Amino acid sequence: MIRAQWIISEAGLQSLNGAGVSTGWLKAWVRSAGADSVSIHLLESHGWQHEDAEWRIFFADESELLKAAVALGLKAESDQSGHFEIPDASRFMLDNPQRTCWSFQKDGSLIIFISQGDIAYQRWLYLNVINGGKSLIPLAIYPDNSGAFELESGLSGSLLSRGESLPGHALNGNGMLIEEQVVEVLRDRGLTLRTVESCTAGAIAGRIGRVPGASDVLDRSWVTYSNAAKSEEVGVAFKTIESFGAVSREVVSAMAEGGCDGHSACIAVSGIAGPGGGSYDKPVGTVWIAVAIPGENAEARLLNLSGSRHEIQWRTVNAALSLLLVALENRRS
Repeated sequence: MIRAQWIISEAGLQSLNGAGVSTGWLKAWVRSAGADSVSIHLLESHGWQHEDAEWRIFFADESELLKAAVALGLKAESDQSGHFEIPDASRFMLDNPQRTCWSFQKDGSLIIFISQGDIAYQRWLYLNVINGGKSLIPLAIYPDNSGAFELESGLSGSLLSRGESLPGHALNGNGMLIEEQVVEVLRDRGLTLRTVESCTAGAIAGRIGRVPGASDVLDRSWVTYSNAAKSEEVGVAFKTIESFGAVSREVVSAMAEGGCDGHSACIAVSGIAGPGGGSYDKPVGTVWIAVAIPGENAEARLLNLSGSRHEIQWRTVNAALSLLLVALENRRS
């Protein structure tokens, strides 16, 4: 049985939060590398020192990693530029920013030191170091809570047995972030993406923009909170808004179709994220999402969400990207 730990400093957690990467994803990726269990520890708490583990992954700034190395009894030193060295350890490199990371064996544990930066889009590099370059266990991603463990609001995951077929409602089977998959699929289809966003205020476009190479597919985005913006920017008729309300199938479909053209798919969202603004007919958490694919009518879906304003917005983003992937898959078939 392989027990793994992520040991993350407070500064490391802030870095993860800024990048929108949850600890649920970190656990899932290390499980796909072969760990049977993964725990998360705050570096400053020292609780990780009282738990046995075969794999220990430290994520912190370099000064914090140096202190951790000293606490582990390692010979570590800092050069004049502030970068630390572990003479007896192996090196590997990560980018964004470019930095040296370290791996070494101590008392039966493999220990990895990763300084702050991207650990989502280059995860295969350190996962291969951890498991000795073995192939990863298939990790299925679901657009709901049907998986064995939660990744983030609106997404869950499960490890698959070798050779097990991917369940039909899964988004992907290799542990890809949903925004990574959207960029890959759009690129494969030769399409770009536009978004028309009300209650998410540009969060969908921002989510895609996190992916390296997003400029290949991300064309433009409109934040259309007001009814006037919906009309002026993407041509939604005022009569449609007056007849059905801004949060409706008809309006969100018109938003998506207004943003779509012959080269670009378009995602549109309109809803009530709260905590106020709801009504008996349309309570807080009522959200309409729509996707328009070139040459086709928009496909719309009603969401009835719960949680804080942030949770409703985040689940809307995930649901909208999931709907786009389904629409693109249906278009291919």
